[in-house]
Order: sequence, then structure tokens, then C-alpha cells
Amino acid sequence: MLAFNKCYFDESWYSVSLDEGVLTLSDRKLSTYVNALAKAGFVIEQLIEQSDDEMMQSRDDNSDFAKKAKMLPLTFVIKARKL
Repeated sequence: MLAFNKCYFDESWYSVSLDEGVLTLSDRKLSTYVNALAKAGFVIEQLIEQSDDEMMQSRDDNSDFAKKAKMLPLTFVIKARKL
């Protein structure tokens, strides 16, 4: 079971503390990326969603990260070309 702590549609900025500083991030919807490419005159040729098996195995199987990675893709790659 996977429980979300943030709405998928919430693209607001948030901060994460790191060893020596703070990282400011924003989660984006897949449609935000696709629409930005389309608006810029690109056509999408391929979309790949994937989780890295090696990355998942290098972490504790009981960690929240590993559990999420087994249920959702960690990354996506868009292959696009300019029209």
C-alpha cells in the first residue's frame, strides 16, 4: 500500500535539508513537461517510465523509498524532436 502525503496536482516549491544546506524543489506533473515541449514546438517520439533495479537493491527493502520505487517509476525520459 502506498499513501501519498502531497497532492499530485500540487506543483508548489518546497525545501529539503541536506548535509550542509537546503535544496529547493518542485514536483511537476507529467503533463507539465509534455505541454511545455508541445508549446515549444516539439513532437514526442517516445516516453519511458522506469525504476532502476540497482538503485532499489542498494537501499533497505523496508525503506519508504524502496517501497515507492517498486510501485511507481522513479524516472521518466522523453524523446522529442523539434518540428
